[in-house]
Amino acid sequence: MNDLVKKTGNAGKTGTIQSMYSLKKSLFICLLLLVAGKGNVSAQAPKFAFGVRGGLNLSTAIVNDAAAIKIKPGYHIGGTVDYCFTQKFGLQSGLFLSEKGSKIDGFNSGDYVGGSPDYTFIFDALYLKLPVYATFRKNISDNFKVNIGLGAYFAYGIGGKTKQTLHNSAFADGNTAIEWNTFGNGVYDESRDWLRGETLRPFDFGAEIKVDFSYNQFIVGIGLESGIMDIMHEERDLHYRNENISISVGYQF
Repeated sequence: MNDLVKKTGNAGKTGTIQSMYSLKKSLFICLLLLVAGKGNVSAQAPKFAFGVRGGLNLSTAIVNDAAAIKIKPGYHIGGTVDYCFTQKFGLQSGLFLSEKGSKIDGFNSGDYVGGSPDYTFIFDALYLKLPVYATFRKNISDNFKVNIGLGAYFAYGIGGKTKQTLHNSAFADGNTAIEWNTFGNGVYDESRDWLRGETLRPFDFGAEIKVDFSYNQFIVGIGLESGIMDIMHEERDLHYRNENISISVGYQF
């Protein structure tokens, strides 16, 4: 039975990871094609440019022990600042509220005793996020531009809840679901401090690549974040890394 859970978990994780890798490959190919192009810039860009941006997060996680990992929708919203070194190259940063998380069936199933686990963890994590990109801009026309960003993000968890739901059984108090803070020690019964839920460390760091398409001052972008840090706050041998696809719209002043 444990072999079946592990095989199912590997299949779920493989599908999610393969989709992330495919997007990474596509974005890097787009970057290479743009760098190889020989477009001319028609006007000198301003040194600084500020903007606002918001949109959809499609986040998941890479974990080491699960039956299946699913995407959890979220959001991001914030402001951006660009600095141009030349007409083509620059830096971009900003500050965002970004909601990430994951839906995981059979998380920590390796410690489950008595058959196949039938429960779901939903991690909801709200971060304050600071990205830093090196950017390359390609002017397709006077009004239409493509901007590629490669860099890193730094994030700190400021809120969110984690919920465990039992599908075919109940906890000792009769409830089928229990909830605790995503960032913290996970204690949900102070009289039994050994009874802890799986929680995440607040600080996160990872790599990010994005492509923005701008028409005049309006922007549509897609990005991929891949966590480098293992942020699982747990004494047992569990690991958790954030993965996220973002789709955004914005305006540059």
